[in-house]
Amino acid sequence: MKVYKGYLIAIKRNISTIILYCTIFLGVAVSMVYLSGREQTGGSYAQMRLSIGVVDRDNSLWSHALEDYLEKYHDVTVMKDDMDKLAEAVYSSQIRYAVLIPEGFYEDCIQGKKKVESVTESGSQWEYYVNGRIDAFINSARVYLAGGYSQEETVKNVLDTGDIRAEVELESTREDLGIYNVFRFMPYLYFSILCFVLGLIQKEYQNIDIRRRLQASSLTLRNKNIQSLLAFFTIGILSWVLCEGIGILTCFSEFRNNPNWWLILLNGFTIMLGALAAAFFVGSMARSDAAVNGMANVLSLGFCFLGGIFVPLEMLTGVVRRIGQFFPTYWYAQNISILSFNETLTDSLRTTLFQGMGIQLLFALACVAVALAIGRARRQEE
Repeated sequence: MKVYKGYLIAIKRNISTIILYCTIFLGVAVSMVYLSGREQTGGSYAQMRLSIGVVDRDNSLWSHALEDYLEKYHDVTVMKDDMDKLAEAVYSSQIRYAVLIPEGFYEDCIQGKKKVESVTESGSQWEYYVNGRIDAFINSARVYLAGGYSQEETVKNVLDTGDIRAEVELESTREDLGIYNVFRFMPYLYFSILCFVLGLIQKEYQNIDIRRRLQASSLTLRNKNIQSLLAFFTIGILSWVLCEGIGILTCFSEFRNNPNWWLILLNGFTIMLGALAAAFFVGSMARSDAAVNGMANVLSLGFCFLGGIFVPLEMLTGVVRRIGQFFPTYWYAQNISILSFNETLTDSLRTTLFQGMGIQLLFALACVAVALAIGRARRQEE
């Protein structure tokens, strides 16, 4: 078991790196649990009222109705039709948003498909917030008109719908986000520890002098590969116990009460296998310590940024989200979100969970297969 012991001895020499990453993660985890605990609410919500300006170029029944409708949700100021002053008011934050009701509003926007113009800061989030209200007004008007109501009756009914308020009540008994905030960042810990530490060890075993010494010994190639595989799994399982243990320690009460705790651990085990395969790939491809560090940084940070670990999945844009689906971290993040916010799992959610775990395993197999193929080609060249 010389090869197996060699891996373990090398791990002992790099124990300081493991302790460093675990300490950093523990500090981040405790901070996230503390912050999520402070964000607990009693379940009451209030919508945000914005200061918006309205320019009425139509001065009709429908334009006045839209103004009244918006006043139910926002602080509305009727303004003059002066684009320079509107732009100045927006950029000086006197108003957040300016709505320009066009002439012929009923014919062009309600009966037609023309959009209501607006003035806002470039890329402002308020554009979607206010436009959603305007779209709701127009869509409701179209429904009532299609039902045979007169214009006056439609205006009254649409304004009445603006007085309806939904009562939101949380059904979940778990109010904090401890599990989600802690376990969401677990892949970065796995990829950092395994790629940096195991990558360096695996790189040393790819050294031609060491390979020749092993070939000259009585150790067969099959025995050497079995010992290497056993060492990788031993280190991987130890890292899984260590990392998941840190996560459980920082949010123990919530984890204990979560009915899906075993699926959280299983999801962590599959991403650990993905990180283990990535470490094998890094160690097989790199020819120097600097190359290992560079590849490990690219993999750990790239996978976590594009895979929904550092940035929540719902905030990723369409193109980035599609790219992230090629990474195991994307499916891990999707699974941990499901397990954190759903106490009862439907059949479709279970299918999604196990599909995500399966993709993580496929990624691990693909990494190992590519590394073995390239390594074999290199040995043939030598």
